Amino acid sequence: MMRLDDPTSGYDDTLTTCISGVLRKAFKDKIELDKPVLIQAGKDYITAGKAGTLTDIHPTDPADADPVVIGSLRKSELVNLYEYYFRNKEKVEARKIYSKLLSCAGEECPFCGGIGKPRNLDHFLPKSRFPQFSVLPQNLVPSCRDCNMEGKAEEFAKTASDLIIHPYVDDDKFFKQQWIQAKCILDNNNLPSSVFYFVSPPNGWNQVDKDRVKKHFDSFGLANNYALQASVHLQTHVDTITALRKANIPNELIRTAIIDPGMNNAPFINHWVHGMFQALSGYLG
Repeated sequence: MMRLDDPTSGYDDTLTTCISGVLRKAFKDKIELDKPVLIQAGKDYITAGKAGTLTDIHPTDPADADPVVIGSLRKSELVNLYEYYFRNKEKVEARKIYSKLLSCAGEECPFCGGIGKPRNLDHFLPKSRFPQFSVLPQNLVPSCRDCNMEGKAEEFAKTASDLIIHPYVDDDKFFKQQWIQAKCILDNNNLPSSVFYFVSPPNGWNQVDKDRVKKHFDSFGLANNYALQASVHLQTHVDTITALRKANIPNELIRTAIIDPGMNNAPFINHWVHGMFQALSGYLG
């Protein structure tokens, strides 16, 4: 749900760097021979990602322990390419690419909207079932531990409606249009006590895209995580608004002075901060 810029290293360069670190000649030659088909598979991945059709790419059969996946390359060889020639700290040049990918989101996990700090590279399509993308930069998403281990883990979509938002290649509408809304929950004194976040995509979206954002929202527990973030700051804003209203400051002036700047300064439109101030705006009426 947070857009990431295209990786600075393409699939061709990444494969070349990984291959340069392979010492066993037979394996090195084998990967070099099948490099063109891997690169084409990477192009097909990006095209499918932009169209929301990554589910059209068939996973390997879990009943087959070590199938030939692409060209002459087996699953184990493609997984090893990641484990030993990309992630391995001893492979200095490849590890530089790994580190750049991990740091490209700064300290904000793109899956949960920046709540967690990226600590791992998540295979958007897991390498256990899609090993041909084990070192494809666009398939390697910096993610926090919770999103990597719990929110997503080894899950992958079987249908288009279950496909979570892809930070690198997905349609701009998921990042530029608002689909997470919020409202204040009031206490017995009719004052905001918490913020409730929910999914409400634009009416013009097709049903699959509406299903996708709901899937993303639920998979990463954004209702609860966003509400927890808002709870830390809400009371301060409520106290300020209450004091201004007691001073007979009109609601429209409060909105102009506090609410609108808060919404405008949110990191992105579906961020919890934007939702919190939007909820406060609704509270003002």
